[in-house]
Amino acid sequence: MKFSTAAVAALTTAVASVSANFTIYEPWGETTWTAGETGVVTWSASADLFQSRCEIHLLTGNATDATFVTNFTANGNLVPCNYTKANLHPLPDYASGQYFIRIGPNGAVTDQYAYSGLFNFVGNGTVLPDGETPASASTAAAAPTVNDAATAQSA
Repeated sequence: MKFSTAAVAALTTAVASVSANFTIYEPWGETTWTAGETGVVTWSASADLFQSRCEIHLLTGNATDATFVTNFTANGNLVPCNYTKANLHPLPDYASGQYFIRIGPNGAVTDQYAYSGLFNFVGNGTVLPDGETPASASTAAAAPTVNDAATAQSA
């Protein structure tokens, strides 16, 4: 799923991402996550969110054309917004590249989310982003062809 939002413009800054409700401290540019290991997200939230539950998403792309990769907090794994740290483990084996995190109250509009800076992810790409399916390759054998006129006549 692709989206474009002005809120993601914070990705281009060199300081912690700040929304009206959150400040993300980690991951950031010098951070590297590796598939199979633990990814750490640290943040602070405003007092008005202390009773809320938060989502943590992984995205890739750039500020104007980001692609949703996964919701780390899906299936009832929401975290209290007043927590200051989440350890995500084991990290799925997504393709190597530049990724970023967004965090916000469950069900909120993305304008209420905070975004981390881009950071490196090292993986082999054996796990596809949520909603993507493998490209299907044809497994049928090609029909034999006859290129020789003499062979064609004797067949």
